[in-house]
Amino acid sequence: MTQPLRIGICGFGVAGGALAILLARAGHCVTLLERAPKVGPVGAGFLLQPAGQQVLAQLGLLEGVVRRSARIERLEAFTESGKQLTDLRYGNAGPDLCAYGVQRGVLFSTLYDAAITAGVNVTLAAEIAGVDETETQVTVGDAAGRCFGPFDLVVGSDGSRSHLRGYLNPSSADRRREYTHGALWGSGHLDSPHDALHQVARSARQLLGLLPIGEGRVAFFWGLRREGLDALRARGFDRFRDDVAALCPRALPVIDELGGFDHLTFAGYLHALPRRVHSRRVVLAGDAAHAMSPHLGQGANLALLDAECLARQLSQSPLLEALPRYTAERRSHSRYLSILSQALSPFFQSESRLLGWGRDLGLPLLCAVPWMRRQMELSVAGLKHGFFHRL
Repeated sequence: MTQPLRIGICGFGVAGGALAILLARAGHCVTLLERAPKVGPVGAGFLLQPAGQQVLAQLGLLEGVVRRSARIERLEAFTESGKQLTDLRYGNAGPDLCAYGVQRGVLFSTLYDAAITAGVNVTLAAEIAGVDETETQVTVGDAAGRCFGPFDLVVGSDGSRSHLRGYLNPSSADRRREYTHGALWGSGHLDSPHDALHQVARSARQLLGLLPIGEGRVAFFWGLRREGLDALRARGFDRFRDDVAALCPRALPVIDELGGFDHLTFAGYLHALPRRVHSRRVVLAGDAAHAMSPHLGQGANLALLDAECLARQLSQSPLLEALPRYTAERRSHSRYLSILSQALSPFFQSESRLLGWGRDLGLPLLCAVPWMRRQMELSVAGLKHGFFHRL
């Protein structure tokens, strides 16, 4: 390996946790700074795609995560009238391929335990508020006035609203845009969860989803406008239950178990594809490098791939060569999915009846064309650009 480095990682998300483990195991001195007072998940569950599975397998963590997760064979979407929009199957993209529905808490506890075992120094309640970078080192300061470092490298894996992205991209160079829509998230039990991510759409104005996440649980999401959250709460939970029943009766056991809005969390979406991903001693990874809406189910997958790529480049090249090589390798794939996500999101969550009508007409026609269906299945599985085969 190259000379051991002093590395500060800002943010204990999927990218930060996986990267910390890889770098510590490679002999680097790793400090992980997390702004929350305790390490924990945000959101109910997510899809672990085939390429991301390869990274967890490389870490020796896949088996433990999969054991507590749900195997997902396909992604299906329907209109409220029952018309099928998509039925995309992982098995068509490659033999024995599948995704897994994972409880975020399962992955985070797995990453945390492995990071501590690897010797990562984890500091909590450290909200990064400043960066001081020179030719030879970099330090970061938090909102409480503490200074951390000096480091040879600081990694910004501090999420979609990254402070480090703002440092590298002052003004509008981070190309950040808030979506008008988000989703309520929660989880509950179903007696017989399916092997699919099941989604139901009413025009482009309403989207409901059920994702099995293991141990008999499913993640539930209900899309809505940010400004509509207060009105939804004011109408009352019983009216909300009626709305869910009209769109997807299958979801009612989960809603009844949740029992109220206090057990649902609202998450907003943000798009950011910054022009600058690294300087001499600061680099971005995960959502900090490419925030997008969750409609493609690729967030955790991209974060794991970023972590693997950055750790590998640091093991093969000196720091000042490794960062440009990491950026070049990851640029095409992350940009492709970011643009695709931005293009597709209004067809599933917007106020446009025309886009909803076009989606309902066009998606079944596209899926009926074998070549187009295969491209969609490859993209969903994360195999579009062949990066899967580099691991």
